[in-house]
Amino acid sequence: MTTRNYWQRMRRNKMSRRSLLRASARAGVGAAGLALVGCGGDDDDDDQPAAAQVAQQQEQQAQQQSMRQEQAEQQAEQQVQQQQAQTATADEQQEAEEAAAQAADSGPQYGGVVTYFADSGGILDPAIADHGGNDSAWLPIYDHINYLDNGGVLTSAMAELPEVVDDVTFIYNIKPNVHWQDKPPLNGRQFVAEDAAFGLARFGQDNPEFILKDLLSAVDQYEATDELTLRIKAREVFAPLLGAVGEQRVLMVSRDAVEAFGDDGIASNPEAGVGTGGMQYVTWEDGVVTELERNPNYFREGLPYFDGFRSNWNTDAAYRAAQFVAGESDFLFLPWLGFPAENEAVRDQLGEENVVEVPMQATWSFSTHFNLQVEPYTDPRVRMALHLATNREQLFAVGQGLIEIGGPIAHAAGVYAWTVDELRELPGYRSGALREEDLAEGRRLLDASGYDPASVPAMSSWDGSIHYAQVGQQNWAEIGFEVDLEETTSIEGQDQRSSGNFSIHWNGFGGAHDPDILSSSHQTDGARNYGKFSDPEIDALLEKGRTTIGTENRVPIYDEIQTKLLEEHVPRIFFNWGVPTVAHRPWLKGFGPTNHSTAATQALYRSWFEGKPGV
Repeated sequence: MTTRNYWQRMRRNKMSRRSLLRASARAGVGAAGLALVGCGGDDDDDDQPAAAQVAQQQEQQAQQQSMRQEQAEQQAEQQVQQQQAQTATADEQQEAEEAAAQAADSGPQYGGVVTYFADSGGILDPAIADHGGNDSAWLPIYDHINYLDNGGVLTSAMAELPEVVDDVTFIYNIKPNVHWQDKPPLNGRQFVAEDAAFGLARFGQDNPEFILKDLLSAVDQYEATDELTLRIKAREVFAPLLGAVGEQRVLMVSRDAVEAFGDDGIASNPEAGVGTGGMQYVTWEDGVVTELERNPNYFREGLPYFDGFRSNWNTDAAYRAAQFVAGESDFLFLPWLGFPAENEAVRDQLGEENVVEVPMQATWSFSTHFNLQVEPYTDPRVRMALHLATNREQLFAVGQGLIEIGGPIAHAAGVYAWTVDELRELPGYRSGALREEDLAEGRRLLDASGYDPASVPAMSSWDGSIHYAQVGQQNWAEIGFEVDLEETTSIEGQDQRSSGNFSIHWNGFGGAHDPDILSSSHQTDGARNYGKFSDPEIDALLEKGRTTIGTENRVPIYDEIQTKLLEEHVPRIFFNWGVPTVAHRPWLKGFGPTNHSTAATQALYRSWFEGKPGV
């Protein structure tokens, strides 16, 4: 289904007087024609010239209004197209679920607890968390206004897809059957438009820990016009807006919980985790296990099929494989993350028929952040030298098929991202004799910078990225740059990065389906601009990119941004985007590709067990 089909259908279903005026103007009838139809034809002959003049004026006004509305609707359509998101109605969503059910041996069945692994990120607040390993353990307790499902499909959730008022104003109708979980302080009450307004506005609060504040920064007003109607108004045309509302971490936290527990409590206390999601807390023991149970009042009728989720905090590869082979876990790793090489090894033990592989479309990367306030990385020549020396092919091999070579924008963003073939033509991404040229230029730049090798501070990497950091360390030694490497835990690594307490840091980094994600990480005051990069030209281009409508108009802007980042500034070393393949046991039915961790939650809601021993 195309985006245009949705807007057309919405217009058909909401034929207001404004719509009638617009339709009549297109047909050449005009507002006066409508008045005559509605009031009869009793006008005196003497009044006809005046009536004709009035009719002509009204028709002209209606035509002008029609043109303005058409322009607004085209802009709204293009906003959705920025996400490569075809909209999906509830009927079409049901059709997809039924198709998945037909692909299984039989229809959905209730019962059982799905088990997988996680990695303790130690942060329970979606406005703060930037660590994927924690997602599947607690994000299922929350839910979205709309969300981006597989392939970036903008999908209704707690609200219907938005109604377009004009190019900066959108109406979200909250579904009347959405309730908070039946736990204090919400106690099962209806989710209302005021909740949505607070939940969305909260991401933009002046809290230095809130890493998504840029995502909706163009919104001027969230207004609950009645109990179940939310009106969002932007200050100006904002191309990513609809997709931003549907981004993976834009989950609704309540004012009630914030007032009862505070922001610190939302981040660290599972008792504060009361949402509208399909699962709710039973046990949360950091570093050990998280247990969730089905929310009996979930708004998606009949879902989830599982009684609960259980995530074990253990990412040791040998342990994961042993548990999977023994049938003690349903996924080899997280429900959205899988190493093809590990999948193959397990398949050799269990047999082809006992391992199901699902390719995912991820929007995250492993990235290298420079702190541009720490010597020698204040000098762009040093950063460029290390960029040129980084061997993307070696990093790709280390990823065991989990990653593919990437640039500043995620491949999930479609035409905005540079392809692997395009990147392999660029300095720093090249191989063979051309890589030798890059290494030679790297040595020249390093020598020209005059940096003091004895004063280079150690770089850090959290445990999940340590293998990439080791490759980078070896690559840089090829041009004479020596640097020590310190390993951190994931939570220590996040703290270092967010506080700016690092020189070079290797860590995971989430992306998005819209290139505006670069505003967060590369605008001077961006919430995820961990290295304090600042350039007025980049700032201006990023602002232009987010306020320009139309894919064809935005692509050249982001091409220019990526060129400047890779050829002039190098605030980060970009080398990959994820292409994981999830492995699960065949008794898990109905599970399919997802956009990322929170969308994986939606996929798990639609999944069930069939033939699992003991269930």
